[in-house]
Amino acid sequence: MLRPGTLADATQMADIFNHYVRTSTVIFSNTELTADDMRRKLIDLEVGSKFPFIVSEENDGIISGYCYAHRWMPDAVYGRSWELTIYLSNSHLGKGIGSALIQQMEALCRQEGAHVLMASITEGNRACEQMFRRAGFGIVGRFPEIGFKFGQYLNDVIYQKIL
Repeated sequence: MLRPGTLADATQMADIFNHYVRTSTVIFSNTELTADDMRRKLIDLEVGSKFPFIVSEENDGIISGYCYAHRWMPDAVYGRSWELTIYLSNSHLGKGIGSALIQQMEALCRQEGAHVLMASITEGNRACEQMFRRAGFGIVGRFPEIGFKFGQYLNDVIYQKIL
């Protein structure tokens, strides 16, 4: 079930995020977040107030994924260009949850006045790249060796969809 996200989801969101911090290059961070850190991050990015925020919740109340929009760049000229952040629980991959989150998020972003949606994806994260391509996003940029994690330099690929 997709539903609006709330700050009360921060604990489960941090758990999902931290799994990838510890185990994967899909997050360009070596810093795990507490629930309070995640709440502050959402508040600072105006997620759920100015920008749409949804979660996928299983029947047992477990959050299987989350997606939110936030400002792409701070200057007002970019005010209608938003970045999507999406993460899925590692135990819920390959079930269509990510695609459903992106589809719903796109509709919410259109409704709220976004003109462009962006996504920054670690190059080689094939599942995520395919998911965004299926949703109609295209590559508009590539940042070679922009991140360093687990002893290797990593590239970021920027996907964009004009609404």
